[in-house]
Amino acid sequence: MRVIPLFWLLFPLGLPAKELVICGTMEPPLKYLDADQKPRGLDIDIVTAIFDKLETPFRIELADSGARLTRNAETGACDLVMTHSYKPERERYLLYPQQAHLRHSWHFFVRNADMLKIRYDTLSDLKPWRIGITKDFSYTPELTAALTDPAYHFQEIPINQLQLRKLIAGRIDTVPMPLVTAFAQIREEGLEGKLDYLPKPLKASPYYTVWTKARADANTPALMAAYDTELLHMKRDGRLKALYDKYGIPYIEP
Repeated sequence: MRVIPLFWLLFPLGLPAKELVICGTMEPPLKYLDADQKPRGLDIDIVTAIFDKLETPFRIELADSGARLTRNAETGACDLVMTHSYKPERERYLLYPQQAHLRHSWHFFVRNADMLKIRYDTLSDLKPWRIGITKDFSYTPELTAALTDPAYHFQEIPINQLQLRKLIAGRIDTVPMPLVTAFAQIREEGLEGKLDYLPKPLKASPYYTVWTKARADANTPALMAAYDTELLHMKRDGRLKALYDKYGIPYIEP
């Protein structure tokens, strides 16, 4: 990894304290609003720890859909976007740091009653079943290509939090979701014992907080380098794992 210590040393004195707008979607326990409508979650705690350390003011804005978040990133309504995987086409409007803060392992979730009925070794195994997908989510090239194949039965919706509810209601048969997100919702909504996941992962990917090109300026490279350095320090000194532990999330170093 390339780290630029000089930027780290100069950052607090050399860059103006411009307020950053940091955007994301509702995705408990990563990003959500508490009873007082204040942003909470693992992602919120991570960016707070880093930008407080860098003495950089910021505010959090949470969108209700991935499509709206993408529009905000493309049009420059946000300086940063939380928790994006890497896709080459996103480099058109996003700048990726070196350091990831999360590794998502995605699995197909099913109703407990269907655990012995539905299997997943290859994607074609799922052709008989109704598969839930979320608009503007980054899956795998194979799954993305299958979206145009009439042999599959995909159902697309814009809000990811509705997927497990559709699964419980019998409106879909399986849905790919990150373990972190799915189990947080299962605990929050009392769905324990009703759902499980197929053992083979669909994918395991690092996720980043990314900068938007529309709002980048001359200070952005130094700020990104400082962000990378502080996040790497958090990995090495245990502060990142402590934040995972706070939310009961298994820690796999990104």
